[in-house]
Amino acid sequence: MKYNQLNIRNIILLFLISITLFPILSFAQQADTLLPAKELEPLVITAEKTAVTYSRLMRVVQVISKEDISNLPVQSIENVLEYALNTDIRSRGTFGIQADISIRGGSFDQTMILLNGVNITDPQTGHHNLDLPLDISAIERIEILQGAGARIFGPNAFNGVINIITSVENCPQAAIAGMAGEHGLYKVNGTLGLKILQSSHQFALGKSASNGFISNTDFEQFNFFYHNKIKTGKSTIEMQSGFSSKDFGANSFYTPKYPLQYEATRTLFASLRINTQKPGFSPVVYWRRHFDRFELFRSDPPSWYTSHNYHRTDVLGSNASYTFIQGKYGKTTAGYDIRYEKIVSNKLGDSLSVPISIPSEASAKYYLGKERVHAALFGEQSVYVGNFSVSAGFLVNYQAEIKGRFSIYPGLDAGYQLNELFRIYASANRTLRLPTFTDLYYNDAVSIGNPDLKPEEAISIESGVKFLKNGMSGHLAVFKRYGSNMIDWVKPTAEEKWHAENLTDVDLTGAEISFHSDFNRHFKRDCFISSVSAGYSMITANKSSDNFLSKYVLDILKHKADFQLSHRIIKNVSAHWSLSYQDRAGGYIKYVNGVAETTESAYQPFFLLDSRISWTYKGWVLYVEGSNLLDVNTIDFGNVPQPGRWIRGGFRFSPKINKC
Repeated sequence: MKYNQLNIRNIILLFLISITLFPILSFAQQADTLLPAKELEPLVITAEKTAVTYSRLMRVVQVISKEDISNLPVQSIENVLEYALNTDIRSRGTFGIQADISIRGGSFDQTMILLNGVNITDPQTGHHNLDLPLDISAIERIEILQGAGARIFGPNAFNGVINIITSVENCPQAAIAGMAGEHGLYKVNGTLGLKILQSSHQFALGKSASNGFISNTDFEQFNFFYHNKIKTGKSTIEMQSGFSSKDFGANSFYTPKYPLQYEATRTLFASLRINTQKPGFSPVVYWRRHFDRFELFRSDPPSWYTSHNYHRTDVLGSNASYTFIQGKYGKTTAGYDIRYEKIVSNKLGDSLSVPISIPSEASAKYYLGKERVHAALFGEQSVYVGNFSVSAGFLVNYQAEIKGRFSIYPGLDAGYQLNELFRIYASANRTLRLPTFTDLYYNDAVSIGNPDLKPEEAISIESGVKFLKNGMSGHLAVFKRYGSNMIDWVKPTAEEKWHAENLTDVDLTGAEISFHSDFNRHFKRDCFISSVSAGYSMITANKSSDNFLSKYVLDILKHKADFQLSHRIIKNVSAHWSLSYQDRAGGYIKYVNGVAETTESAYQPFFLLDSRISWTYKGWVLYVEGSNLLDVNTIDFGNVPQPGRWIRGGFRFSPKINKC
């Protein structure tokens, strides 16, 4: 089968047209930031198309601040998200090597990842969405938008969005940190902020490695990130770029039949944005390249194994937003997004007319490939009258290779401020998710892709009540998702291959409740207990995997409860405790000594307890921390080993620089 080439000239023309349309069209992937409140100042939200105060917010947005991250006993972004409300982290590798992230019972391919508002989601597979070019030390905050987001962010914001935000300080700053622990674990990283005339610059560098807690769980990773802002009159030019590399033993990652797997990934990323103050106008262009080499056998391969898997993806995108403010009563926003995705591989896609050599791999070539382009236009009208807020809009999506090609995704959000403490809200949105290249084309000894897959679609409805008062916040929400053509990898028995299939209809029903209190802010003094957070979520699906094995979609977290506590011990010494209870639906076929059992084993619930004790003095932070302190057997994916108790310690030093 010949490689199905898209007309490159048309792609370039479409891209150039998109740039010329910046002043009148846009898509809302501008920096969707949610700014932390200062004392006595209103919380400013921009998790919708345009910024609004918390009193007008019509969606659930959870924010994890830089201070929260610095207190947590964590060393990677997925560790931070482990305790986020209704967020499911299914880890394979440790300390940022690989994890799948889903929100409100969705699959890992249904969560969009943004870096400073720019879509860095991987088109090959959601397994690579967290191949990020930065360490958590560079993060200012993480925002989690719960629920359908396609009308706001476009395709693949199916069940939620995670926006990772870094800051560029106006004042010079620097920090260096180091950590070491059991199993040969170490980590070093540093950040540097510079102020040069009208420009601010941030640099972040990090490296970590471990011998592994058992055989074939070793890893080594490196990342570099650069972010700047340049003021030019009333506008700001913002650029970010980064690189990451990961090499790791992938013990049973994708099949327990052959546990001695190995993987190496490389990520390059860059984006350029122009922000104008009036009118609201923010064009962006971005590029992401990802390399992946997967070895089914790290050593001693059998005679039938002739080649590793090689993949390279490129994403080139452009979006912008334009907002017209109609006094204090409303805003009109219009926009677009265009995204070109390409993969070359020896496993995924159609036949290339001319094979492509793979750098540093003398005998390997890319023989297959695929290109696709999708574009979206949106419009939204927001109205604010007294205590009432409403936002209605739509997204028109164009997908070049889908029959029908055009589809419309409308939505409506509304909220009413009952009093200064409580706000009720409701929303209804239609959403979609395009199949990944892996869904469409991956074939091997244990898996069969499906090039005829249809996009996933759903209608999501939600209602709830939110609370905010002087450092205290919380919410209660109920939601329903009516999903159609849901994509999963399934098989009827342990002896069959995994098949990528559309599972007709899969509906989810759920509820969640959360509470957070910052006692220091609430009482305006230094309290023994500085903060407490608690959350609980429950989800049920109208289908189960009783008649077949489900690899992802139906293995949802039925129940998840999280509790976090920060408190002072003595002067300059504090402690943080994180406890999570997780109960997962579904099951897996257990392998013992390489042999599959004949019956399915259910996932067992478990508790996770992590803690950190810190000493802080004049720019120095010394800490000791531990994960899985209860040393329980945790299983996120069947047969993928997870570490037990893991103790480590480290330091961070940030000198005071008086040059503001």
